Amino acid sequence: MVEGEVKVLFKIRRDDKNVTLKDVFEKLEEIRKKEPDQDVYFDGDEFAICGRPIPKLEKHDEHHHHGKKKGQQTKLSSA
Repeated sequence: MVEGEVKVLFKIRRDDKNVTLKDVFEKLEEIRKKEPDQDVYFDGDEFAICGRPIPKLEKHDEHHHHGKKKGQQTKLSSA
C-alpha cells in the first residue's frame, strides 16, 4: 500500500436503521485494536470506517545535538 493511501475498512449501509452511533464507535475501537499501524476514522462522505497508514517518524540522529552537549539543558529567558 502506498504511504498515505486511504482504504475502507468497514462499510456502513446508509439505509440500515439498526446501526447506532454507539455501534459505530464500538466498531472504530475494535478496528483500532486490530490495526494499530492505521489512523482509523469515520468518513462521512464514504459512510464508512476508513484507515490510512500512520506516518513513521524518522529516527533522530543521535550524534546531532543542535549545538549543545549531551545532557545540557537550554535556558529560557523571559521578555
